[in-house]
Amino acid sequence: MSDLDQELRELLEAKAREGDVPPKPEPRVLKRARRRQLGTALSALIGAAALVAASIVGLQAIVRTSPDTPTPGDGPVLPDPPDGFQSVALPFASIAYPKDWFLVATGDGSAAPEPILQLTNFEPGLESLRCVSGSDKIAPDAVLLRVSIGTEISYEEAVPAPPWPVELATPPEPGAFMAACGDGVEKLFAKWTSPSGSVYTAHALLGPEVRPEDRDAVLRAFDSLFVTAVPQTEDLLGTVNLILDSTETPAGPVALYAYEEPCEGSTHWVAIAGPSGSGLAGSIGCGQDEVPTGDESVSMHLNEWGGVVWGEVAATVARAEFWTVEGKTFHAELIQFPPGFDVDGTQIVWGVVEGPTTDRVTTLLYDEEGNVLNTYFPAGPRITIAEGIDPEGGAWLLYLDVTSEGSGLGFNFETGGGGGGCCLKPFAGDFRLDGWGSGGDEPANITAIGSDVLDRVVFEAASGEQIEGQVFPIPDASLGVPKVGLVLVPGDVPLEGDLVGYDADGNEIGREFVGDIGEPPGPTPEIDAAWNLLRQARDAISHWGSRPNQNSLADLTIEVANTSMPGVPWNASGQGKPVPGQVSIRGVAPAGGSELTGLSGWTLALVTAIGETDGSVTSTYCIAVNIDEGGGGNYRYGTQDAAGYEECRGGWPELQP
Repeated sequence: MSDLDQELRELLEAKAREGDVPPKPEPRVLKRARRRQLGTALSALIGAAALVAASIVGLQAIVRTSPDTPTPGDGPVLPDPPDGFQSVALPFASIAYPKDWFLVATGDGSAAPEPILQLTNFEPGLESLRCVSGSDKIAPDAVLLRVSIGTEISYEEAVPAPPWPVELATPPEPGAFMAACGDGVEKLFAKWTSPSGSVYTAHALLGPEVRPEDRDAVLRAFDSLFVTAVPQTEDLLGTVNLILDSTETPAGPVALYAYEEPCEGSTHWVAIAGPSGSGLAGSIGCGQDEVPTGDESVSMHLNEWGGVVWGEVAATVARAEFWTVEGKTFHAELIQFPPGFDVDGTQIVWGVVEGPTTDRVTTLLYDEEGNVLNTYFPAGPRITIAEGIDPEGGAWLLYLDVTSEGSGLGFNFETGGGGGGCCLKPFAGDFRLDGWGSGGDEPANITAIGSDVLDRVVFEAASGEQIEGQVFPIPDASLGVPKVGLVLVPGDVPLEGDLVGYDADGNEIGREFVGDIGEPPGPTPEIDAAWNLLRQARDAISHWGSRPNQNSLADLTIEVANTSMPGVPWNASGQGKPVPGQVSIRGVAPAGGSELTGLSGWTLALVTAIGETDGSVTSTYCIAVNIDEGGGGNYRYGTQDAAGYEECRGGWPELQP
């Protein structure tokens, strides 16, 4: 085969690969939208966020299986790494290599000839090097190893392919491969047949000034090589994938890698891949214009043994750790993008959480002085108030979430969703509605708080049914809230009626209406106008982002808002510049699933202000909006000039009792 024939074959193969339709992930998402309305208290008007099982929008999860996929007992082969080396399992190969070298996985190993990995002692970026032009020349001290399934060059076809192990040696025609890599480059070659019968080839290029230790390192890496025709790990999602790190988990080895895929907002993605069939594969990156200092852009996959947490955080983060709701902490690694990546102000956080945990882990981020950068984070382990089994909804849990803002009451069914609010505070009186939640196939739940005299709680439905509840002591006496009442309302009973509290003698100590009571007016005409404007904007965004745009805010811009939702006076002013009588759209971004709220989908903040005639701002109000993956709207209210969802908190004080 002539050089021209070879180049034509390579060109046609490249075009064929480009024409493939990339697989789209099936989101492994278990969630139930649940909104808790704070009844007559209305202190924060919080709709508790949807609870997500190990996924977020923007996270792609792809698992390829086949009849030949290894079973969990036939886990990936991971070579023992010498000192200073690390081992990585790829779909069709495993290798141990120096920790400061760069491993690139290419191709999918399903056809020959095709490269499957590339190892260099220099940063190649996201590029598979072939040295077909002068621009591909390697440095005098560079080392490049390429391993392929099949034969890429015509002379290789006549070379015998003995069984493994083989040695890298001078090729039969040293001038016929990668001739453009530079003058004086030493070329080594190997060809072998794997136990499955597949033929593999390897080429190593060593610059004329390569260090002896680097020459020895590439030979040791080649000796550790393992290849397989059956995928031993989950697919890597890019055409060219740069391995950033690897770690061991109880499920087997997991690789962290970067790849490129054009999309609005960014082109680089960060992903993980575990053993074949493990369900750990996923990526995060598209549309992430602004990387927060909190953990909103961190994702996770959790199961019975623990899980893997990964994502991108701001470059200002100096240290990170993972916190489970059980109060356990785990070390998190911070990984810098290689210099060749066009990434500004971003780094990667990732690590392993071991042991049984719930489906929520918070990534705590610290600056160089040790200050927590998260705006909302756990301050202690979750405290169980009560648990039980409902004949209709199954196992349930009533608990306290201890956070940086205080302790909030939460409820969830084990197989469904849940949520809560923040934060419990001492109150005057003996009985007060806390909130209610409904959705999915489980019963609705109503919670109330009471003094020591609260002994019994009953829901009197407008349809005539009376549902008996339960009363439990709250373990944390410092909250000044002695008791909590819980009523589980069967799905066939409309959630409208009165919640009634009684003392031990059967005397009624309080009665609260449960149902749609509408939204209260502001205490002054100016505040009422600001609240109504934000509510109008909230409803417009929720409608626009649900069905018409497939539960996504990816395409939301100020131009789109003005065109599609002209009834609201929108603007794009940033933090510090709220505009009276207008609504600012701030921080549109994919939601993270790792916050205590368990958010999924997309989030943003809506901000408006009240001002004087001279243009000065006297007060600011915001609504944090979450459009979850099911199209549900979850909201939070505050008085901050918020730059994004996380900063809008605390409720509207004028509604506090």
